Formats: sequence, structure tokens, C-alpha cells
Amino acid sequence: MTPTTEKPTYAYTLDNGLHVVVRQDHRTEAICASLFHKVGTDHERPDQRGLAYLAGGATFKDKALEKTIGAVANGWLDYHLSTYSLEAPRTGLQTVLQLLAGRMATPVLTQERLNKGLLRTRELELSEPYFTSDHWISPEFEQLIFPAAGKVYKFANIDHLERMTVADVLRWHEEGYAPNNSILVVAGDTTLEEIQPLVQRMFGGVPRFNGFTPIEQPASQPLGDERRLTQYLDTPRPRLQLAFNTPGLATVEDTRDLRALQVISALLTRGPQAWLPGKLSGGAQTLSSAISRFPGYRLKDDLFLISATLGEHTSASIDHVELEIKQLLETLKNQALDTDTLCYGRHQALAYLNDLDTLEMQASVIGNLLAIGQSWTLIDDEAQQIRSITAEDILRVANTYFTPERLSVAHILPRTP
Repeated sequence: MTPTTEKPTYAYTLDNGLHVVVRQDHRTEAICASLFHKVGTDHERPDQRGLAYLAGGATFKDKALEKTIGAVANGWLDYHLSTYSLEAPRTGLQTVLQLLAGRMATPVLTQERLNKGLLRTRELELSEPYFTSDHWISPEFEQLIFPAAGKVYKFANIDHLERMTVADVLRWHEEGYAPNNSILVVAGDTTLEEIQPLVQRMFGGVPRFNGFTPIEQPASQPLGDERRLTQYLDTPRPRLQLAFNTPGLATVEDTRDLRALQVISALLTRGPQAWLPGKLSGGAQTLSSAISRFPGYRLKDDLFLISATLGEHTSASIDHVELEIKQLLETLKNQALDTDTLCYGRHQALAYLNDLDTLEMQASVIGNLLAIGQSWTLIDDEAQQIRSITAEDILRVANTYFTPERLSVAHILPRTP
């Protein structure tokens, strides 16, 4: 086990294969424990789309006990991960670990409970997308970005749900939620000496599962010219989305590429001098909101997303805004940033990192890094890498990734009343 100095961090593995990371952060009297299972929607069989969501809902949750200790829960399902996180005052540490350990026990799942889960999943899949966030991309757009992944669902294939059984859910849990396929990260006001005996007592007896071979989806290789999609959805204003296929941390040859994309992202959409909407001809009223999302923790392909919602009082068309944003990206490809602009982008990227310096995000980043086969120490290297990004890095990365064959464009328009 190798500790860091600023926030001492220790990693070790139990005999049953559970990977444990303890990160000491004594700024507040709180802890966050996150349990990651390396199984997600990418691992579903082609005839069982929706099983990952069902299995996550079937795992143990004691909401009353969580509330009693003042815990804040957060769970999410990703392409290759199922995660549940609890943040609480440090006095609730033992209870938090007890609750997470309970999620690894075989679920008590009756047919009646499964039927309720099937009904709820069906309702969610058929419901109108909740499209108020610029970060959200539709299943159809996601399929355009990653064509090799096949058809994308919000939650499940309705036809597949009708054939799922209690045995299917229990098998998924036994294999995917096994300790040798899981990671536990505890961050906050605690120590290795306090955590080790608790984790051993609560998790050490969970049996490992040998033979789990998750189905992996093929990587997407962008081909041809840009791909386009127009959709009419439940959005009050037109929204433009540009997504560029990129590697992620698991596949990039040089992590500096991703740090440069972080600087570009900050330059485009963060702070008072953000290029969007600051450099658009229509000025501030052109957009009501704009975000950019840089690549992260997918096992295979990832994306760099620009999403912009048109302002209520703008006269600009979505086609015109698309053209001007593309022109800004061409500027990044053809002109080196001056010193002040580069410093602004780096500063805003570091400010974003600082905004994420919470217990939950520390646990999330560490767990995600380990889940894609990367060292958790990257969390402590990120800021220095951002500080070292040069104007030449920006030019190189913009020319590498902002190309037509990597680009998918979506025009999301309000549905006609």
C-alpha cells in the first residue's frame, strides 16, 4: 500500500478479491463510501436489455436506516459499472459500511417484487425523455455517435422485459456483484486503521464468484463524414449538440490529450470570458445555456460534447449557431492560443476541478479509474497535467479530434403543440 501525502490514500485487496481504497480527508467530519460493481449495460446479453437496471433496483436498500444516520444516497448505472454511494456524518461510518455490504448479499426477490420492477422499468422506457439538461443526449443520438454498440435504450427493451425471471436477476447479481468484481472506496474523516477491521468483518465473508465473463460490446470506429440527426422532443427551445468521438482514459495513448480537451472545454463554456456565447455574433442573448463535456471513464470510445440551447430572444437559427461554433473550433485548429487565452482556459479547468473536490467526487473518480484499469493516483496528477498544457498541445489535439469523420450533430427542436 502506497499513501499519498496531501490526502493519504491506501489501496489493498481482501482475500475474496474486493479491491478497497481508503482516502483520508479531514476537512469535514463526514465520510463517503462508494461501492462499484464492474458490470453495466454493455455486459447485457442481446436478448436481456434492461437486466442491469432491474438488478440494481433489486439490491438491498434500507432507506429508513439511511435517513436515520443522515446519509445522502446516490446510485447510478453506466455502460460498465453499477454504483451505489452513501455520504454521512462520520458517526454513521459503521452503518454506511453495513448498508453497502448488504447490497452484496443475495437479494430477497419475490415474483411480486420483480413484477413491480418490471412495470416501473416499462413505464420509464415508454415515458417522454426528461430533456431539460444540456448534458442529456437522446438514445437515438447516442446510437449515431457509437454505431457499433447497436440500438440504445433509456432503460430496457420492452419485449425483453416480458421474458426476464427472478433467476435471471439473481444470476446477474451473483456474478456481477461478486467481491472479486467490485471496488469499495471510502473517503473522508477516517483512517486506514479504523477502516480495515470494519471492512474485513462486513465484507470479508462475501464469497467470490469464479468464471464471470461479461459480454463486451465492440468499439466504435468513426467512418466517413459527419453524421446528422434532427429530433422533435420535449424541449422548450431548440438545442444544438455536437459530439466528437474520442478515446477515453482507458484507451488514450497520452493523457495530455484529454487534459488539453479539458482546457478547451473550459475555454468554450466556463467563466465570464467563455467563447459560448461570448464569441457568437448575436452576443449573450444567442444562447440560454451552453455546456461542453470532455471524455472520461468509458472502457472504449468516449466523446467530447458541445451542447447549446438557443436563447428565448435570439433571432439566430440553429443552423447559424452550428456554423459559428464550427468556425470557433477551426480557429483552435489553425491559430495558436495567445498566452492570456491559454492561461484563462487552464485557470477555468482548474477551477472546475476545485468545484469537484468533494468526498463523493473523490470516491467516484478513484472507483472509476480502477474500474477501467487505471491507477487511482491519476486523481492526484490531474491538476499538474492541466497546468502543463501548452498552446501547441491545444493545436495538436484540436486537429486530431475535431474532424468531420469524428463528428455527430443533433438538432433537437421543440415538438409542435
